[in-house]
Amino acid sequence: MQTRRAFFESSLAGGAFLFGGWSNASRSKTVGGAPTRFVFLTKSNGLFPYLLAPPTLNDRDRALDRDKKPMQVDLKNHELPEWMSVLEKHKKDMAIVQGLSAKGMACSHDGRQSCLGMFKANKNLSSIKWATADVELGRLYSSPFGHVEVQTAGRNRGIVAGRAAIGKMKRNYAYADPKTAYNELFKTALGGSQKSLDAEGYLLGYLNDLALANYNDVRGIERIKMTSYQATVEQIQHRDRQLEDLSPQITKYLPSLGEESFSEGATTAVRQQAFAEIVLAALQAGLTNSALFSLDTLGTPYNGLPELGDGRINLHSLGHKKGLNGEPELVVRSWIRRHHMRLIDTIANGLKSTAEGGGTMFDNTVIVYQAENGEAHHSNGSEQPILMLAGKNTRMNFLGNYVRLPGYGQPGHKTLGNWYTTHLNNHGNPIEHYGQFDLELNQHGIDQKGPIKEFLV
Repeated sequence: MQTRRAFFESSLAGGAFLFGGWSNASRSKTVGGAPTRFVFLTKSNGLFPYLLAPPTLNDRDRALDRDKKPMQVDLKNHELPEWMSVLEKHKKDMAIVQGLSAKGMACSHDGRQSCLGMFKANKNLSSIKWATADVELGRLYSSPFGHVEVQTAGRNRGIVAGRAAIGKMKRNYAYADPKTAYNELFKTALGGSQKSLDAEGYLLGYLNDLALANYNDVRGIERIKMTSYQATVEQIQHRDRQLEDLSPQITKYLPSLGEESFSEGATTAVRQQAFAEIVLAALQAGLTNSALFSLDTLGTPYNGLPELGDGRINLHSLGHKKGLNGEPELVVRSWIRRHHMRLIDTIANGLKSTAEGGGTMFDNTVIVYQAENGEAHHSNGSEQPILMLAGKNTRMNFLGNYVRLPGYGQPGHKTLGNWYTTHLNNHGNPIEHYGQFDLELNQHGIDQKGPIKEFLV
């Protein structure tokens, strides 16, 4: 049988990209009917691809990586980048995927999750073409909330416009502070006055504000749709009945958060840690099988990191190569990424310690970390690095590897549209292709349609 390395070498020699024999028959498709869960954590300010490469690559692999040629290495034989070190114990469950693109979808400073939707989004509802991939994946495994979104965006609080989309011209809603998320998600387990919180009032208040803010952005039948909330009310009422049935389970997994987490003056780091624990508990309690955690935007003032002391980071200035207290930009960026890895570790550890079927909840969970806008502060989307942790039942046949797909414009190049199509197909959505096509890739003769066949399970 030909080795993986031999496949990559033949790929390079022949000008095509082949992953022959990657299917792993030992990975079962279902275990006890457990749902597959998807958790997306996205960051602003880009994610430089070279920072994800193992520092111990040999000269040959380092050259292939630099030239964006297809290659793969087994992570067990390599060190992780220092900022990922907290995830060392999860390395066999990790995949680092390079070479995907979403050029034309990224929006320089603020991607607004264009790269989750594979359409170029802006502040106007008219730019939203369809539901984002995180929402679509969540729909494959039903749950009371369907999809939970939290965000530390600027200084927002309460229920706000989400970064994800639930359909054409329809933004999701998001919890912008831990207290609101905690009260709304776990209200049936809180009892007393907390239990009487009115979800309809909270959410419909948000929808009303959204309608007023975007009323002039829609025309005709879409304007009528913007002012019709009956379906939303019915969905909330149905959800609340499901929550009542789940009350014992919700109580069991109610997160233990101190007053510091709910304080108006809580640091960004404290709020993010609280959100991580809330997302974990929502998964454990069965409230959702899909979550989006928008870790930050360029307007999020970072404070509370151990390396900062009493300092505060301006992310926009950081993107323009301004460091902090004598430390260069790349060092400060590493502090933020290291903190993000601790949040991922919190979620992964919690799921690995929660029994499900003959294993743990992590066995059926996918955790994805990526930049909302691409490869840099001013991104064009030519590269979209992916860091993933996933369990053994999640239909991923490339775990434990550092994988580089052919670079932008090279034969065999793949986009995030191909990536999302693959996962949707693997989990029961037969969509032919997810997302818009990149017109520039047509000039290179790249076939953009469909899944990444070597990743299909």
